[in-house]
Amino acid sequence: MNYPTVYALFGDRVKKYAADPKDVFYFRSGERWQGISWQRFEDETFDFATALLSYGLKRGGSVCILMGNVPQWPISDIGTIIAGGVGVGLYPTSSAEQIAYIINHSDAEFVLVDSREQLQKVLSVRDQLRKVRNVIALEAESADAISYRDFINRGQAERSRLAPLLKERAEGAKPDDVAIMVYTSGTTGAPKGACLSHRYIINSVESLRQTIPIYDTDVSFSYLPFCHVAERISGLYNRLYAGASAYFVDDLTRLGEYMLDVKPTVFASLPRFFEKIHARAAADMERLPPDEHSRFLATKVKDYFGGRIRVATSGGAPLPLEVAEFFAAAGLPILQAYGLTENVCVAFNRPYEYKFGTVGPPMPGCEVRIADDNEILVRSEMMFSGYYKAPEETAKVFSDGWLLTGDLGEFDEDGFLKIIGRKKELIVTSTGKKVSPALLENMLKEHHVISQAMVYGEGRSYLVALITVNAAATRETIQSIIDGVNRRVSSTESIRRFAILDRDFEIERDEITPTGKLKRDVITNRFQEVIDGLYA
Repeated sequence: MNYPTVYALFGDRVKKYAADPKDVFYFRSGERWQGISWQRFEDETFDFATALLSYGLKRGGSVCILMGNVPQWPISDIGTIIAGGVGVGLYPTSSAEQIAYIINHSDAEFVLVDSREQLQKVLSVRDQLRKVRNVIALEAESADAISYRDFINRGQAERSRLAPLLKERAEGAKPDDVAIMVYTSGTTGAPKGACLSHRYIINSVESLRQTIPIYDTDVSFSYLPFCHVAERISGLYNRLYAGASAYFVDDLTRLGEYMLDVKPTVFASLPRFFEKIHARAAADMERLPPDEHSRFLATKVKDYFGGRIRVATSGGAPLPLEVAEFFAAAGLPILQAYGLTENVCVAFNRPYEYKFGTVGPPMPGCEVRIADDNEILVRSEMMFSGYYKAPEETAKVFSDGWLLTGDLGEFDEDGFLKIIGRKKELIVTSTGKKVSPALLENMLKEHHVISQAMVYGEGRSYLVALITVNAAATRETIQSIIDGVNRRVSSTESIRRFAILDRDFEIERDEITPTGKLKRDVITNRFQEVIDGLYA
């Protein structure tokens, strides 16, 4: 590691770029982008850290951040780490009950919110938050919260008095100390707090930089949730390490518009976004004569991203093959990756070395092997430190020093890793056969007409599927897609019947996680009558 702690990395970066005329963050102010300089980033981060100490933050105390993508997220996160605390992200889409659970489970001493809506959410459960000293709000209009600006002003006023304590906390951190906690969104059960050390963060970023480096000349968006490990590591800390600037997206519905304005050079996203661009670009291309399709691919597709894009990456779920092939033909391969909260850097396709349908070779510093039952096992210096207050749960995911990912995979002849399913999501049919629903679902979604799919068959004699679509589609079209999938699998894995739902599965309805993973139990319960009808 080139840096022992996040504080050491932060100090070195702001020293290098303090006089740089290029701002580190940009946010929307009215209808314009407004910048935040490296100098302000440093000052406000130290003011935030000092204010935490002035209010009594303990070493190792947690600070929960319930905010969207705003510059105050990285400021408060790094400020918490510098003050010797642990930053804990909360999903803005979470309910009051869900945030109360994580705030209490993490033993948070402070909660930071951005909007009036989030403030009211916290205040509605305030009497349950046993250890919270203060609630800090960007838009504070309540006697029960401190305004963020007042909090920063307090830190600024206390800088001289608390400088020795801040120095002790910041410089006293060790590589194996916990820096942040990331709560797994989970598809079943209560979320678990994964403890991630300074060593985890720095090694992960340095592995990323050896795989797909970004530079201080790069421009990117920040719109994926920081509370998810991918945006926290490959977004926030990776950009910090590179000295790259980020544009904070305040309205996801305007991301396409912002793309044309900002013209990013690097773009990381989930498959769903690329599917939408693909559908729009494919429709535009089909309006042209066939002899112009090649020229359209070669010259126009990158324009949907603003025209300067050089690297595009995808994770969280498989990218449909049709989408992957389309962008690769346009000279913009979407590089798929694989990782998990417990070890974010496992495998990644490279710009010069990629294969469709795989997540690439193992990343630098990460050993990967396949167990006899096809479970992916991982060992590295980037593994998490354990689940907070859950030693038994931690012990279950380790075997002889290897992390048990719970994912099923295989290597091809060139050493590329392919994800073939989820161990815990295996369907056991009434005949005792085991089937990976994720494998079938990914095959279904290779066709752009299908937006989401859930395969069901636990304890049944055959499999069925719940289907959602991107556009109007006949049953004959969906049946044709399913017939094509069935020809690629065994009779046990064949889908016999299906239902087309009138809407997508939604985060707000608790049917999918923020990264798009299906919550099978929730979906099954909600659509039980539909499923039963498929077996009638």
